[in-house]
Amino acid sequence: MTTERRLERDLPQILGDLAMGPYPDYIEDVLSTTAQRRQRPAWTFPERWLPMDIVTTRVPTAAFPLRQLGLLALIALLAAAALAVFVGAQTRLPAPFGPAANGLIAYAVEGDIFTLDPVTGVTRAVVTGPESDDGPVFSRDGTRLVFQRKAGAGAPLGTLIVARADGSAIGQVTPEPLADLGFYGFSPNGHSIVAMTRVNGGARIVIAAVDGLSPPRFIDPEMAVEASGPEYRPDGSEIMLVGREHGQAYRGIYAIDAVSGAVRTIVAPALKADIYHATWSPDGSRIAYGIYDPFAENNTSRTHVIAADGTSDVLVDTHPDTIADGTNAGRLDFSNDGTRLFITRVFLRDGVEDHRFAVVPVDGSGLGVELTCPPAGVDGRCATLWRWSPDDTALIGLLTDTSGTRPLQRLLADPLTGATRVVPGPATISADWQRLAP
Repeated sequence: MTTERRLERDLPQILGDLAMGPYPDYIEDVLSTTAQRRQRPAWTFPERWLPMDIVTTRVPTAAFPLRQLGLLALIALLAAAALAVFVGAQTRLPAPFGPAANGLIAYAVEGDIFTLDPVTGVTRAVVTGPESDDGPVFSRDGTRLVFQRKAGAGAPLGTLIVARADGSAIGQVTPEPLADLGFYGFSPNGHSIVAMTRVNGGARIVIAAVDGLSPPRFIDPEMAVEASGPEYRPDGSEIMLVGREHGQAYRGIYAIDAVSGAVRTIVAPALKADIYHATWSPDGSRIAYGIYDPFAENNTSRTHVIAADGTSDVLVDTHPDTIADGTNAGRLDFSNDGTRLFITRVFLRDGVEDHRFAVVPVDGSGLGVELTCPPAGVDGRCATLWRWSPDDTALIGLLTDTSGTRPLQRLLADPLTGATRVVPGPATISADWQRLAP
């Protein structure tokens, strides 16, 4: 047997002996000593009687006393109460279109602006001074007024003035006086005023910022504005007007893009009929307009409602005995919910036109409700101007003399029953009703 084979055979035993190692000289003394002592009791091992998951759980280094917890709860309650008071104190504003609560009535008397509370009858002068102020119009949210100011009654030039509803924070929005200001009103968001003016006999549309920080913008439409407008579409995207294009004998309805100025024809001029008024419905989906034949021997005026794109034309008055119907003192007014329209009906009695006022559905589905005339009616007329209240529960009217220029009495009518009554308060030609949050 060779040396290599003996080493291979004996190597495992040699390595095992080396791993065991020698015992120390004192091993026998240690064993004899420990054999005389008792084993450690089991209760001294904590894991035998205390769950180890409790021992290993982290314990907070400090705890909040009950007094501190109560103080924190009190602070939280006070903060919540303060937040509730703050939120409740904020003025709620109505939506720009649709039914709203009734607020004050603004009107002008002898060059000053007043407001009337229709519930209490209390009047208050909100804008006074040596200038002649007229034609107050509320913003759609009821927070501001716009009116026209002239150096004196009958002056040819005027400026547009904006103030808060209480007459404070008065500011001029048209830097230079303008001629023949008319048809003015707020944009739906209340940031600007749109109006019509004339320069060298031509119609111009002016858009003025309410804050006065930017100069007014002028739009020269391709057609002459000769009837109604400009009027913002309720979404603010377009400005509608009734005008006459160059070379046309009659007027049509047009919309001007509020940003680009591009013109869209809604109703083209007809061959033998002239359009004399148009207005948007509260949601901007429809348009009411009046049309007539200017060369007919009899009154041919009729009121129509169409979609915003000029389609789906509906004749609204279906009364079998009328010879015509039309605007109310030059206006057509949708109810704030957009379902009804206020019109003037024309009957022929003993060869004489008899005018009556009616509330009719915009889809032509019924005869509607006709208003009665109060005892104070002049020549059988109930009034020359009616306006919807913001909540649609009433119509406010103005009774004038036979010329239609001198106001006599203020009236209220119920649009559901047609009942009409005289109410206290000033009778003025120019008046507008404030919208408040419901």
